[in-house]
Amino acid sequence: MTEVQELQQRGRAMNVVQEFLVHKLLFPKVYLDAEFNGKKVDVLAIDRSGSGDVHAVRMVNRGPGRYIEDGIMVEVARKVHESMGEFKTFQSHYRYVVVVNDEPDTRIFKQGDEITREALAEDGVGRIGILYVDLTEDDPKFQIRVILKAERFRSSKEIVELADQFVAEHIANWEFRE
Repeated sequence: MTEVQELQQRGRAMNVVQEFLVHKLLFPKVYLDAEFNGKKVDVLAIDRSGSGDVHAVRMVNRGPGRYIEDGIMVEVARKVHESMGEFKTFQSHYRYVVVVNDEPDTRIFKQGDEITREALAEDGVGRIGILYVDLTEDDPKFQIRVILKAERFRSSKEIVELADQFVAEHIANWEFRE
């Protein structure tokens, strides 16, 4: 796949995730390729017109070289595990890792017990969600699947202040406007 094709597929996947969040949240502001508190995320959504919960998304492309061991796609599982590790300390209320499939005739991602455990916050309050986007379908917006439901992490004064500052300084890629 060429660099342009990869960029286009990434953009399509980001659009699918954006659409998912727009339908899930109440009047969100959505930012693509955002840097929040010095860390990059593929999609950032702040609920309730920028004054609510912060949702952060990192995408993982299935890519070549995947092989299956005990029903788990090892290379993809490694990438998801790595993204979750980086996400553990991210300042947001909800966190998602999105597995993007752009190759026809491949199996849906299935997480193992290790990834399910890794998704949980150390104190059990919060869990990183896993979404699966299949770009091989005619209409990918209908092909987003929740593999592991995200659970809300603890809030803090810092998250609220970061969100307020971010909304004041950045123009959303998508927002509800009257």
